[in-house]
Amino acid sequence: MTCSMLETDTASQDHLSHSEEGFALVEVLVSILIMALLSLGVAKNLITALQTAKFTEANHAASSLAISRMEELAARNVKDLDTSFNGTETVSWPSLDFQFSRQTAVTVNANESRTITVTVTSQSAKIPTEVEFITTLASWE
Repeated sequence: MTCSMLETDTASQDHLSHSEEGFALVEVLVSILIMALLSLGVAKNLITALQTAKFTEANHAASSLAISRMEELAARNVKDLDTSFNGTETVSWPSLDFQFSRQTAVTVNANESRTITVTVTSQSAKIPTEVEFITTLASWE
């Protein structure tokens, strides 16, 4: 009697192993599909993060270029600042592969103070950025 039970158990195990093999293959395929979908989501987020980092770098570069021009003009005697400093120049940033347009405008006010406006715009269609800094300088005597 013991011998016949062993044979029955072995036969049922053989029967289960065939159905489990097919089911395991379906499980593997479903898990691969789920992993592929998750990978697409991760890749999309990674691309968005890289684009944001590049935009942030371009915005930082534009701000730094505007601030450096402001500091250059602020270091001069206020009475020497006039509309001769107005103009547009093309400037570059070492780590970026595109250039910026930097526009400077000096306005002589009625009270002899000077309003300086510096606008920096990227010349890249992929990473459009623009910053503008305005300050007023006065001479105290």
